[in-house]
Amino acid sequence: MAIVKMKRLRLIALDQDRAALLSRLQHLGCVEIGEAEGKLVDPEWAALLRRDSSSSSEVKTQLAGVQHALEALRKYAPTKKSLFQKRSLMSEQAFLDADALASSLQIANTIGETLAELTRLNTRENRLLNTKAGLLPWTSLHYPLNQLSTEHVRVTLGVCPAVVSLEALTQALSEAAPLSALTPLSQDRDQHYLLLMYHLSESEAVDEVLKSFAFSNTQFKDLTGTAADEIQRIDRELADIATQREAAEAHIASFAENRSALQHSFDRLTQDLSRETACEHLLTNGTIVFLEGWAAATGLDRLEQELTGFSCAYALEDPTLEETPPTLLKNPKWMSCINMVTEMYSLPKYHGGIDPNPLIFGFYIIFFGFMFADIGYGIILMAISLLITNKYHPKNTMGYMFHLGIYLGFSAMIFGFVTGSFFGDAIPVFSSTFLGKDIALPYLLNPLSNPMTVLVFAICMGIVQLIFGQCVYIYMKFRDGDPWEGILKVVPWWILFAGIAIMALKGTAAGIWVGVVALILTQGRHKKGILGKLMGGVASLYDVTAWLSDVLSYSRLMALMLSGSVIASVMNILGALPGNIIVFMVVFVLGHVFNIGVNIIGTYVHAARLQYLEFFGKFYEEGGIPFRPLSYRTKFIDITEEET
Repeated sequence: MAIVKMKRLRLIALDQDRAALLSRLQHLGCVEIGEAEGKLVDPEWAALLRRDSSSSSEVKTQLAGVQHALEALRKYAPTKKSLFQKRSLMSEQAFLDADALASSLQIANTIGETLAELTRLNTRENRLLNTKAGLLPWTSLHYPLNQLSTEHVRVTLGVCPAVVSLEALTQALSEAAPLSALTPLSQDRDQHYLLLMYHLSESEAVDEVLKSFAFSNTQFKDLTGTAADEIQRIDRELADIATQREAAEAHIASFAENRSALQHSFDRLTQDLSRETACEHLLTNGTIVFLEGWAAATGLDRLEQELTGFSCAYALEDPTLEETPPTLLKNPKWMSCINMVTEMYSLPKYHGGIDPNPLIFGFYIIFFGFMFADIGYGIILMAISLLITNKYHPKNTMGYMFHLGIYLGFSAMIFGFVTGSFFGDAIPVFSSTFLGKDIALPYLLNPLSNPMTVLVFAICMGIVQLIFGQCVYIYMKFRDGDPWEGILKVVPWWILFAGIAIMALKGTAAGIWVGVVALILTQGRHKKGILGKLMGGVASLYDVTAWLSDVLSYSRLMALMLSGSVIASVMNILGALPGNIIVFMVVFVLGHVFNIGVNIIGTYVHAARLQYLEFFGKFYEEGGIPFRPLSYRTKFIDITEEET
């Protein structure tokens, strides 16, 4: 339940053991290999070592091929879509099987070749369709497209804008070139399609007229028949392309049974790429390799045991204060789900930070349940989270989310019993409308009739969390050997708060004045000079407004509980108004689905906000760098064995 200690790892091994060493480190998953490039700045290091090479480009090419093959199967052999994918279980030995990878790569290559053929067919089809579209306006021309002109007469196909007057163009041609004839063939919204014949002796005169009417020639290269004949030929080619495409798509779909093998190879190549990327961080001279990184203390025993199998020399050292080790939080499995809340904000600093997960776990779950308070909503949230967790075993953030959802649903259900809420007031509304009876769940606190009592509870919970945050700060200062800093920063505020409480109960302000004096004398202690210290203490009194703001922020607990209850009640009333049980059920389902969707987002965000802004503000030192060890990170496969 703390930040895992890190050790600086420096290791020298034989270059011939590089691949095996990285594989074992990936198996352990407790070493983050860092950049050793800084060493190359030193002339002595640079004279001995250089950056290592890798085969990452080859692995990336293979991975891209497998990914394209999987995408092709999703397109041409689709399976039933699911929001969550159930992972396959596989031993580490089977996962690393080279023959299985080679077989999958061959399948991916075959699919890739078929995809390339589909691309060629599509390109050819597009070219033919464009040619066909260009021929359609000329179908009324019954002459071969390559045999229009004669020895003395030039025959030209061309177009001019639709706004051009054909009568004016014909008149201009007849005046400038009497031995010419213009025949309109077709017209669309944009252009006139024209056949122009003229004697070669009048070429210059015809060209001058055509320029003034924006006439442009149209030529068809490599087309020998009439426009209609060419269109028929194109249609036959398009039909042949369609047949070839269907065959290619069917060929891809025939590999559907190899989907799981391709998924296996995708995960396998992803791990290979991780190792090759790590390899680029190593330094070598061709005989030895130098590795530098961070090792988590939780895996040191296994790491040292593994390294005994290699001819290597290594050193494990504590980080200095000038170094910035990565942060890894270690908590019991049942509590690890709260990691996602902390990671959405920022990890704690390695030096001087504290693991916030055990501190916010209970507060977050209670705050969420307080706002989401409803028996029915809690049962639904908990049931869905349990179902997805047990059936699909999601990992990482998604796994944390549904694991946390079990606790949140249970908390909402408990607070639902406190407020007597089961889908809002669905039971009394349904019983009075359709049964003619007044039935209601017992409750301890009704947010609709006692909102001020709910507000008081919310504020009290906030005060408890804020004071707890100050206690954590005092603990951190004692831990760091500076106890007076924690006491002097926090205790004077407690005196002031106690004075406010005494005045509210007894009517005397003496305690407040004692707190004010304590703040003035202590809060400017880091300023220079007596006057500076006193002025700093006086200025600290302004922080009373910040404290008031922090406390009032917890009123959102009451606000969200009230809003959820009101929306639920409104949906129940709307469903009951027609007096028809079918209408009631339809409105009931739609309304409460909407209410759950809206409120689950609001309660999740605001429960997190209270931790980030109010609670963390009292003690938290953020800025930690996530620990990214070389390890197995799979998408489709769960590796079940630890040893190969």
